[in-house]
Amino acid sequence: MKTFPSLIALFSLAASLLAADGAFEPHVFNGANGGSLPYQLLKPTGSPSGKLPLVVFLHGAGERGTNNTAQLKNGTKLYLDRENRAKFPAYVIAPQCPPNKQWVDMPWGADKGMQPEKPSESMQLVIALLDSLEKELPIDTDRVYVTGLSMGGYGTWDLITRFPNRFAAGAPVCGGGDEAVAAKAAKAPLWVFHSDDDTTVKTIRSRNMVAAIRAAGGQPKYFEYWGLGHNSWDAAYAEPEFLPWMFAQKRGTPDSFVVKATVPPIPAIARIPATDEGIPGAGPIRRYDWFKSLWRQKRIGWSKRVEQDKGAVVFLGDSITQGWGDSMGDSFPGMKVANRGISGDTTRGVILRLKEDVLDLHPKGVVLLIGTNDIEEGSDAETIAGNVKLILASLKKSNPTMPVIVASVMPSDPSKKRPREIITRLNMLVDDLIKSDSSFVRCDAWTIFADEAGNAKKAEFPDLLHPNKAGYTRYAEALTPLLKQTKLLP
Repeated sequence: MKTFPSLIALFSLAASLLAADGAFEPHVFNGANGGSLPYQLLKPTGSPSGKLPLVVFLHGAGERGTNNTAQLKNGTKLYLDRENRAKFPAYVIAPQCPPNKQWVDMPWGADKGMQPEKPSESMQLVIALLDSLEKELPIDTDRVYVTGLSMGGYGTWDLITRFPNRFAAGAPVCGGGDEAVAAKAAKAPLWVFHSDDDTTVKTIRSRNMVAAIRAAGGQPKYFEYWGLGHNSWDAAYAEPEFLPWMFAQKRGTPDSFVVKATVPPIPAIARIPATDEGIPGAGPIRRYDWFKSLWRQKRIGWSKRVEQDKGAVVFLGDSITQGWGDSMGDSFPGMKVANRGISGDTTRGVILRLKEDVLDLHPKGVVLLIGTNDIEEGSDAETIAGNVKLILASLKKSNPTMPVIVASVMPSDPSKKRPREIITRLNMLVDDLIKSDSSFVRCDAWTIFADEAGNAKKAEFPDLLHPNKAGYTRYAEALTPLLKQTKLLP
């Protein structure tokens, strides 16, 4: 986070250099109604003859302003490439949306949106600019293309659905539109891009637009990447076939370009099986979209740290473990730790990921805290304890002498579907499981946090589920003597 301002400065510098090198030329379009729109214009190199295509590029929300350079930050580099300019001579315009305005007045974070009756003020200026340039420059009006990212992806959908007969093709990236009007663009060549873990603009926005167009007989191309978050534009605009596809399109002509590329499949380690069939244990495995995205993000990241984290004491669990973050190491000076907590995980989820996330690290020891989410999902104490037994058996089989500290499930709030009676029953069952094996050590994480009614204390659990800093401090104090007893902590 400390480097963020310098990154902004670098991006601004890069954009300024692009504008200064003569490739993109800064202009300001003055509309008939008094509004003005800064834009950058890229002209073809050399002295080409005849009319040429035009690309309209719409930037994202972060590049709004009045400096007339920020809009070159993302998505314009491919048009500056010398080879691309030689193969695909064209005009490119990159207008800049004013501060606090949008290309289309539609909410970005919602699941759906309704197209306004009229284009936004900013988009009206873009349309007027396009009208003007088509009169001033030798533009082939049968080969006008529109693409944009994020807010510009919304703008792309807005233009292609409002004026499907004006544009030869559209390529919206991580944007969204109004499904009710999507059918208007059914005959337009489209290549749509998004990442399945985008939480800024939900992936469902692209999925639903593509589905609506296909239902209307259209054949849009759709690439759904994985693990890119909101930045799917770098991958989209780096597709080798992107420019060949776009410049192959002509207004009124069906898309016959065959894209040979495919999206790389999600690695097996990052996939949650679609069904419970064949998965050891019993009870729930979570498959909510947010959980699948987090599971993938965490596990892919950890797969790159196996060598680095070998021989660590692994903290294994759910959001309580994840929430401790890398700072848990500060509580245990001199002890190498590896955090393997995934928010929302269940005991059966831990069973599923135990080998890669824990056993492959050849850990020196393990601290296990898991079970509260099973309770929320409706599992009974006996089912959860049965899964804990399987986890402990796997750890034991991997290294019979490895110390395992098993923390009892912490108190919560009955209104959060985690009744005290089930928590205490589960803790009692696990007590019985481990009492005869000296390599298993119990950490009483329930008694130290429970109030008189057996529920969590707000002073240490503000949301009655997750510890705050004071709660983690107390948890560390409870673990420290046990870590020393097992010689995991010097």
